[in-house]
Amino acid sequence: MVAKASKAIKVCLTNRGDDVETPWAHDLGPAPGPKGSRKVRLVNVPFMHAKPTWGDVVVVSPVKDGFPTWDRSGVAWSHIGERLVEDGGRWAMILDYESDADAEECFDAIAHACAELDVVCEGAWAPNGKRAGRVYLAVKTGTTDKAVMNHLSRAELPCAVAQIHPSPVAKASARGSTRKPAKRAKSKKRVAARR
Repeated sequence: MVAKASKAIKVCLTNRGDDVETPWAHDLGPAPGPKGSRKVRLVNVPFMHAKPTWGDVVVVSPVKDGFPTWDRSGVAWSHIGERLVEDGGRWAMILDYESDADAEECFDAIAHACAELDVVCEGAWAPNGKRAGRVYLAVKTGTTDKAVMNHLSRAELPCAVAQIHPSPVAKASARGSTRKPAKRAKSKKRVAARR
């Protein structure tokens, strides 16, 4: 017997009314909670919430005049797993990118390189003259941010990529500092801007 495909629905993620965003999710069926609650698996990488992220299963409940909602309810980050029905085995990473090349070409190259690592990549915005472009990643648990950045640096992207979150950790120095500014991954190959 073939399993029936789940229906995609729009849901709302919030934290006591703050950080509201509306990703897509697959409806997995009824769930315990207020009448009409549903169990859903996220199929977007949220921009305002590091968890839940792509692949995580949460319970959403109906609200008046809105999408079915998951509320973090102020739970501390160290306990966020308690608010998930199932951890999809991914964590959030944020990158900025700048390019003299076509923005779409650059995003496509980043997304392709991420797919080689089984990393989900979603674009937030394209670069313009005032700010860098931004992508949000859902990285498989067990893959480090360093591994992602190393892979991207070898991918010959037509753009420079900078890690925003999590902030890269440096080797401990003689002064004892373990943090350093975000590092840009430069590709070996640069593509000229289209005119």
